[in-house]
Amino acid sequence: MREPYRLSRRALALGPLLLLLPNDAEARRRGRLWGGGGSSSPFSLLISGVIVCAIVVAKSIFRKDLPSKGTGTPRASHEAVGTSAKFNPTKRTAAPRRGLSPWVLVLPLAGIVIGGAYGWATVPPEDTISASFPLCASGARTTCVVNGDTFWLDGIKYRISDIDTPEISEPRCAEEKALGEQATIRLQALLNAGAFGLKAGMRDEDKYGQKLREVYRGGQSLGAQLVDEGLAHRWIGFKQSWCG
Repeated sequence: MREPYRLSRRALALGPLLLLLPNDAEARRRGRLWGGGGSSSPFSLLISGVIVCAIVVAKSIFRKDLPSKGTGTPRASHEAVGTSAKFNPTKRTAAPRRGLSPWVLVLPLAGIVIGGAYGWATVPPEDTISASFPLCASGARTTCVVNGDTFWLDGIKYRISDIDTPEISEPRCAEEKALGEQATIRLQALLNAGAFGLKAGMRDEDKYGQKLREVYRGGQSLGAQLVDEGLAHRWIGFKQSWCG
């Protein structure tokens, strides 16, 4: 006999796993963790969740045996009883059919919500921003590049949230300063190469008032490109050393 809670466990395993497959084009291109596949649209995630929910509910409804007198054992047929027992309808009480566990519906629906939210969150922004970026000099700053992960745009200071590049103002070694200068020039070239888009994350700005954004062009992360070129570290919550 298939218990509803067993089916709900299957929903817990299949629903979120299926729905949380990555939808990030950059992750699919790079082929890294969470990047070995994924849906190309959030709508596919929602459709997958609906299918999982329908399968789980159908199994719970149509693949349950009827219990006998509340004992949890399947009801014996009249043919199986034979001559060893006489069927007496007046003494037999109908056993109630076990109800559908609410978790069978709750868990797949929760997976649909989580998967849909994740799908929308991983859609790269459209390339709607275009500007000319010189290197920042002393004085007032409007649109310019500060270093490999920081720039000004229309009077607002942005920090690229998914990377960390070498420091050029207070480097810890000569190697860090040299890499920091290369990263600065490279970011300037990438920003000037065409229109791009900015995507906000969980935090809008850091403690210094800088806007935290990821930078994309054509669905590809410019920060990830700097990482691939050895000019940035992927941001993991703290700075990593650039000195041997």
